[in-house]
Amino acid sequence: MTMFKSLALSSALGAAAGIALAAQVLAQGTSVSIESFKFAPATITTNANAPITFVNKDGAPHQVVVSGKPFKTAVLQKGQSGSITIADKGSYKYICGLHPSMTGTIEVK
Repeated sequence: MTMFKSLALSSALGAAAGIALAAQVLAQGTSVSIESFKFAPATITTNANAPITFVNKDGAPHQVVVSGKPFKTAVLQKGQSGSITIADKGSYKYICGLHPSMTGTIEVK
């Protein structure tokens, strides 16, 4: 095998492995940290029906509310987590119900 073919094959295999890993992560769900009155990451992409878990690492309580939809977590104290699952594809804005200046976006594929 020539060096060029070897590099092309290696590159293709690496890309395929990266795509497979990304699909596996999306299927398992997504985790969002709540820290310093911010969501991290604020914008997430996930698959339909994959759980989205929010973990409160702040000293203050927080509640995740998806704008215009019936999705929300319980009020989360420090160290607590809550999950939501969205079945329909689309773009969803979310906020902290206790601190509305905290915002984010969920992209469901």
